Amino acid sequence: MNVQRLVDAYIIGLGDNSDNSSLLQALTESITSGHISLLELVQALGSYLASEEASRRSKGVNVLSDVLNNLPTQAIPSQATEKLIEFFCARLADATCVSGILTSINALLRLPSLTDKLTVGVLNALFRDVHVQSFQYSTRSTAYKLLEIVIQSHPEAVKAMGDDFVLGFAQMLDGEKDPRSLIVAFQIVPKIVGLVDVKNNAEDLFDVIFCYFPITFKHRDGDPSAISPDSLKTALRAALTCTPYFGGMSVKPLVNKTSATSPSVKVDAFETLTAGSRVYSPDDFKPELETLVEQIREDVVMAASEDVVNAALDTLEAIYGAISPAAPSPSSPGNRIADITENSSPLDFVLKEAVFQLTADEVKNPEQVGRILRAAARSSAYNCSIVSDAVIPIIVERLNNTDALTVRRELMDVLNYILSASCDVERKAECLDADKLNLLNIYRPETAVPVDNEHSFSHIVRLKGITLLILLPRFLDGNEAAVALQTLASAAIEHNEDENVNKEGAHLLVQLAQSKPEQIKSIVLPMFFGALRESMISIHKVTRLLNTLGAIGVATSDVLLTLLQGLASLVTSNDLASGHPALVVSTIRKVIEAVAAADRSTVNVFQELLALVVAPVSDWLVGMASTKKPLSDQLIAECAKAVVAVFSKLDAGIQAEKLKPLFDRFLPAITSTNESDLCPALPLFSAAVCSCWPQTNIPVDNIAAFVDGLVTASLATNSDVHRNACLEIVASIINKTKSSPARGDLVKAALKHYELADVDVSEPVVLLHHWVARALVNCNDSVGYTCISWLISQITQSSLLSRSAAEGFSIVLGDHNWAVTQATHGVFKLLSKQRFYTTVLPEITAAFNQTESDNVKANLLVVLTNVVQHTPKSVLMNGITETVPLLLSAIRLTDGDLKAASIRTITMIILETPETLNDDIVNSVIPLLLDSTVAGNKSNTVEVRRAAHSTLTLIPEKYSFSLMQPLRKNVVRALASARDDRKRLVRSDAVKAYNKWLKFGEE
Repeated sequence: MNVQRLVDAYIIGLGDNSDNSSLLQALTESITSGHISLLELVQALGSYLASEEASRRSKGVNVLSDVLNNLPTQAIPSQATEKLIEFFCARLADATCVSGILTSINALLRLPSLTDKLTVGVLNALFRDVHVQSFQYSTRSTAYKLLEIVIQSHPEAVKAMGDDFVLGFAQMLDGEKDPRSLIVAFQIVPKIVGLVDVKNNAEDLFDVIFCYFPITFKHRDGDPSAISPDSLKTALRAALTCTPYFGGMSVKPLVNKTSATSPSVKVDAFETLTAGSRVYSPDDFKPELETLVEQIREDVVMAASEDVVNAALDTLEAIYGAISPAAPSPSSPGNRIADITENSSPLDFVLKEAVFQLTADEVKNPEQVGRILRAAARSSAYNCSIVSDAVIPIIVERLNNTDALTVRRELMDVLNYILSASCDVERKAECLDADKLNLLNIYRPETAVPVDNEHSFSHIVRLKGITLLILLPRFLDGNEAAVALQTLASAAIEHNEDENVNKEGAHLLVQLAQSKPEQIKSIVLPMFFGALRESMISIHKVTRLLNTLGAIGVATSDVLLTLLQGLASLVTSNDLASGHPALVVSTIRKVIEAVAAADRSTVNVFQELLALVVAPVSDWLVGMASTKKPLSDQLIAECAKAVVAVFSKLDAGIQAEKLKPLFDRFLPAITSTNESDLCPALPLFSAAVCSCWPQTNIPVDNIAAFVDGLVTASLATNSDVHRNACLEIVASIINKTKSSPARGDLVKAALKHYELADVDVSEPVVLLHHWVARALVNCNDSVGYTCISWLISQITQSSLLSRSAAEGFSIVLGDHNWAVTQATHGVFKLLSKQRFYTTVLPEITAAFNQTESDNVKANLLVVLTNVVQHTPKSVLMNGITETVPLLLSAIRLTDGDLKAASIRTITMIILETPETLNDDIVNSVIPLLLDSTVAGNKSNTVEVRRAAHSTLTLIPEKYSFSLMQPLRKNVVRALASARDDRKRLVRSDAVKAYNKWLKFGEE
């Protein structure tokens, strides 16, 4: 092979910007296979590398660089490595070749044959001969990459260079401005500190880094490779706080930056100080502490930005934690914190101002004072003791000597902040024991203060304080803690004029449930259960109490089972007022669902919940049903959903085991055609069967016969409950049957009654087809579309069943509580929705265009709206152009939820592809929307009117004023009238739309 010819061609290609990939491949393959050597390549490049013409030298280096970067490691002999390194180091002074040389060196650095001695030579040459900042970004990036490789692969070389490496890096970074290079350089600094003692050159390194603080630049929107400001700030912060040697140089300028006018600069400075507190010496902070505390106090009091306030308080806590001595042991003699004197503690900078505020006639900024004290106290157990001993006696004394409710509330608010710090550091200050009786009296409910809107905040502050006393370690004894919990529970239970008191009591109980679960179980839960048993308790109060219990159950698993068992006992004891059992069962179901969603429970937990909670409630409901007592549909539905929440989480084997007694109990009733055998509790059985995994064994001898019996019963019964339960189970079994032949046999068993003409076409037969279609369409079985075609044929025949056939498409496509759903392990194929849309929509469109009957058209539009409502947006938008005329007809001819769904689809089109409606927006869409805002029209339900207003609000944002101008006056007039709608939410939507159209064209 002629190496020179390849090299010459490569050089020519570089000059012409040609694709040299084939030449590069030929060179690398020849060297790898041994046909030529690296030495031969260098010799062939000799005339270029030694040329007096800069461009020729550069091209020669680039060829060598490209080859080295593409050669496998084993193709570069160890004896060549030293020669190449020496060659490249000698040429680094040649500015024209620096970029290619650095790339070549990076390729050689990965070789195991490269020694630390050679690496030191590379670094010395780089720092001596290359002025990195004089090159463009790509070359600078390669230089930083070289340092990264050296630090990772040759740390001993970095250690050997020591101070020279630190100074070389500082010189190399000086003047860098590109964020892409800066973030790499900042990330290198902590790595250097980890390898080299930077003490001697800390100032040089610090100066070249700190000059970038605070770092700001504009992020390039839409560029995923761009460096974000936050990531650059984080990297700089890590560099500035990676060594204690930077502390003496950085604290003062950082403290000065906290007084900047820019909130982002303030936050950056505070966060950097916080990070530095974990690294710098405490002595670095003490000279600037007074200035810093004053600035933090100003920022907290002014509260211009909550981000600044939080960052300032975090800094205060961190720095006081850094300079705090260790707390003395509680058992050691003389552990009492001495009274503070003029210079006794750095905390004086916080305490003096706080004491001044707390002893003034009017406490100014009590929340801000409290937050500052809490931050200082939370910094360490030692500091917590100092703050508590200094401030709490003053607050207690003032509270004992003042009756002014406002002052008392403000003082208790500050006291709460300090107590919360004691809870956080889990240390009880000595003054708390001395003032225990006073504290109990302070937080004891005052009967003289009414629980009304005016005084609600005082009660809320007191409740927070009671909670803190409970949380304080070893402060309250058992009886005192019980009384405190009873007070909180009473606040959550009893009616208050301001419900915020109830909400706060409930919120605090939820917090305590995580740390005091046993006390919650023994004291609080019985109080709530007793309140729920009251005969005259209102629905509103029941809902509020159940919401609190639900939150407690979700907050901690230690209370969960006891709480749910208690609620189940309430239901089964028949102690609840009429209508309340449904609410209690609903709470049980919601808590179980929340626990399941949190994914923190095992199958065993759900077995316990089934056995101890859901099964007793279900047995009670079945017993009530057997006595022929009327049961609300809501109660039955909630109980069934509770069954689903537990049963669907069990393993297939356990499900099969639990199904056997259920089949023994319910099978005779559900397959019976005798109305006297009707059981109102059949939805519970349906929910359990539908919740099974596909592999769960159904305890019947013949599945096809079982399905046949269910269909027979569903066609014979007059009970909607019975019929729905039968068809839900049929659909679930068909859907979860994996084998296509077996599934086909089940479908034949289900539909044979109609196919054999044993029964006339009736509403139950139509409903049967809906459920079978639901089962098959979702698992992408083509037989489902036979059912769909049959249903559409019933619609086009304009029979009495047309409306039922159309409305039932909500069963085929819509949500259900348990039958053929993903939560109950139904089989859903990935493209089933897309196939349904592309298959059924043309059939609907063709039937709509062929019929002249308005009744048939209206029913077809009902089907269309159901299809559109339950089709994913990505699928729907593909064929939306053909759908628009039908949607407009649907707005005109349907009502209620279907009409609202059609309008919402129009809204989606306007959002996604407004140009689709350019031809219809003026003549068709807007007139239809205006008609839909009229409250007097029965078809315009609240949801229809709200949907219409939302769409009208959007139109000015998506279409030009010139296009809308002819209709603007009519729209404004109609919306002005709609502002008087009798429904508040509709009025609110109308005002938004009215304002949009009123200002339309003014910008």
